[in-house]
Amino acid sequence: MKLIILGVGGMGAITLSKMIAQMAINRNLHVKSSEIHGMAKKGGLVEVQMKINEGTSGVVLQHEADISIAFKDEFRKYATAFLKQGGKLVIFKDKVINDFVREFKDIRYISSFALGVFVRYQNIFTKEDAYKIIGNLKNRELNLKAFEKGVEYDF
Repeated sequence: MKLIILGVGGMGAITLSKMIAQMAINRNLHVKSSEIHGMAKKGGLVEVQMKINEGTSGVVLQHEADISIAFKDEFRKYATAFLKQGGKLVIFKDKVINDFVREFKDIRYISSFALGVFVRYQNIFTKEDAYKIIGNLKNRELNLKAFEKGVEYDF
């Protein structure tokens, strides 16, 4: 599986990638990733490219990704450029983020929400794989609630 995650600093892109990587490790799958996040603290792009059980490099070329996840609608064109034909594009529009923050009172749980979305749209990992990761997080109950909301959310 080839995956792209795009966001800005503090939006959970790197946390999401770490949760996905840990799920892969827990299943003895090979995982490679490449992160670009130098300007993230100033609102710049955070880009994570991941490969699970594929290749020797974490770099994903254009038109190769099975899934592209973008935490901002402004990254739509960039995220789409990576997708292979038939790949899944997930865009967290401002309304989705705003509704999420209104319900959870904090952006910190958005990574668990995004993990739920990811689990829904791929065929390697199960909800049980994610539960093992979420069970180790602070505020486990809120993270679990956010995850379940992501699994059920339809983009």
